[in-house]
Amino acid sequence: MGIFNKGNNEGLPVSSSKTTIISEGSQINGELKFSGSVHIDGFVEGNIFCEGVVTIGKKGKIKGFITADKVIVNGFVEGNVDCNIVEILEGGKLVGEVQYNQIMIEPKGIFEGNMKLKGGKIKKMESVQEESKQKNEAVQ
Repeated sequence: MGIFNKGNNEGLPVSSSKTTIISEGSQINGELKFSGSVHIDGFVEGNIFCEGVVTIGKKGKIKGFITADKVIVNGFVEGNVDCNIVEILEGGKLVGEVQYNQIMIEPKGIFEGNMKLKGGKIKKMESVQEESKQKNEAVQ
């Protein structure tokens, strides 16, 4: 039998896993799009768009923008993240701005930057100061 089997493949199990693995030692520059999930132990510089889970392994490093349903950081991320769920594990470090619905940071997990809750309303400093001024005037 050759490398390419032209026979009938019906009945053979088909893997339902749609996880792409970028292994240690790999370096990718550019825009990446995934319909499934991705596990990164190499270096990626660029934007990542993922419908599933982006997992940055212990050896993984990302410099760029990440959009995904869920982001798990066990390596290093420098850039902005827009997702539903963010997990920064014990060995993980995320530097940048995160827009999220749910976040979890384990002890010794590191986050440096700004967080913005998607479902919440963030007021500008000027409007907070104006509201405070009005309350103070009403009390006097």
